[in-house]
Amino acid sequence: MTSHPGRSGSTPGSTAYAGPPRILTFSRGEQQVSETTVAPHGILVALRAEVTAGGDNRAATPVSVTLDVQDTLRIEADGDIIRRLLTPLLSRSVAAASRAAAGSTPREVLVTAVSYPDRIEIEFADSGSGLTPRERNSLPRGRSSADPRESTDPLLDDVLRLATSIGGTLAAMECPEGGSAVTLCLPIRRTALRRAA
Repeated sequence: MTSHPGRSGSTPGSTAYAGPPRILTFSRGEQQVSETTVAPHGILVALRAEVTAGGDNRAATPVSVTLDVQDTLRIEADGDIIRRLLTPLLSRSVAAASRAAAGSTPREVLVTAVSYPDRIEIEFADSGSGLTPRERNSLPRGRSSADPRESTDPLLDDVLRLATSIGGTLAAMECPEGGSAVTLCLPIRRTALRRAA
């Protein structure tokens, strides 16, 4: 039976106390790498405050950002990498929603997350005018039908490369009711990330 803080005999000074269980260590050859369990909700709350306070959201009708992400969802990953993935996707969605024609639709972004046994999917849906041609060219599905000489969106290119490097995927689509949705899919457990590498 594992000792837990709060049970008798498992206080910080006792021999049964193992410390916080949130730090995981993995070995890659001779190099040791520490990973933590990251809550996307916490990162998104902080990013929402940063993005909505920025200059892009000071229009006459500011963009409303709603987070439908459970604070109990966790990913075994480097928090900096998760932040580097989520920041540009939220910024892109707020910028897209802010370009929506005034009065035509509410300017809003909805971020949702769904957890599966092996992965988490985080979707950034906006009420903007849809994907730009450059954004469509950045997507793997879009590249198959696009002219390879056409330019791509550097932001989505960077996010796609980073997501792929840790075993994730990135997809986007035009929403039938208007706007677009970009979905980031990441493995929840570090062992899945190692297998993908």
